[in-house]
Amino acid sequence: MISLRQHIFSLVAVFVALAIGIAAGSTVVRGPLLDSTRARLESVEQLIETERAENKVLAAEVEQIDGYAVDGPSALLATKLGGSAVLLVVAGNVDVGVVDGVVRSLSVATTNFIGEIRLDPVVFDPAQSIRVATGAGLGPSVGVDVGRQFGVYVAGLIDDVGGMLTSTSPAGVDATLLKDVFGALEDAGLVDLLHVASDPLHSDRFDLVVLTDRNLGSDPTAVLDGVLSRPPEAVARPGVLVAEVGRIAQDNEAPVPSYVATIRDNGRLRDEVSTVDNAETFLGWVGMVLGLGAAERGEVGHYGFRDGAERVIPPPASPPALRPAP
Repeated sequence: MISLRQHIFSLVAVFVALAIGIAAGSTVVRGPLLDSTRARLESVEQLIETERAENKVLAAEVEQIDGYAVDGPSALLATKLGGSAVLLVVAGNVDVGVVDGVVRSLSVATTNFIGEIRLDPVVFDPAQSIRVATGAGLGPSVGVDVGRQFGVYVAGLIDDVGGMLTSTSPAGVDATLLKDVFGALEDAGLVDLLHVASDPLHSDRFDLVVLTDRNLGSDPTAVLDGVLSRPPEAVARPGVLVAEVGRIAQDNEAPVPSYVATIRDNGRLRDEVSTVDNAETFLGWVGMVLGLGAAERGEVGHYGFRDGAERVIPPPASPPALRPAP
């Protein structure tokens, strides 16, 4: 029979052995384990320093590109579109700096920049459909996509402007004429006319640029689909281009769908409308101007770096073929 003394000695022996094992294990393992941990930590610190250095270089490159925003358009894009008449349609509250840069780029690229028609954000809001229909004189809105209907109406007015541009009338297109065409919509608070040319313009080429932004409050797709609609009798637009601010604001948790992506996924529009997906950058402005020039030559393309882009900017125009010497 085991006595109490033997039982106590057994327990003491177990605890002594456990203590010896822990001490021996910590002595043997601690050295290599700490060395491995230190090595991994040093490796991580080196990676962090490398990333910081690379980020610093990238930030400098971005700052350099952004530096072109002021002087770049006049230095690099001047007269690229010659005498083509260009009308800019802006979808609501597109970033102000982007709009200013696009206007500068188009203004120096052509001698016939017509101006900017800004569509008020209310026209994209389904909850405001009655106000939009009433302001545009579209009639009852029951069972009708008022957004698209409004866009089609604006497209008709744009075609009226194009017809006046290409006519032989001495009046041409100026601020007064645009006010006559879009005045009712402006009075209703549905559009604003900005940067409009003061001198009468004439041109046999009429290009349209639509500028949108993924940070808008409402999806502009229905309205812009209408703006791009083309009735058979409409005035020809040699160049049609949709540009988009693709960068999503940090505080925007619900960006609107990409309208450029919608066009690129649409078989018909993809072959009819050129797109630029980085209108927030100077490179995007270059793509817009050169993309319009390419469209005038019958070359529809999709530019930028996001899904569906074919090139960063359009390729240079092919030189005319040389005739063999007689």
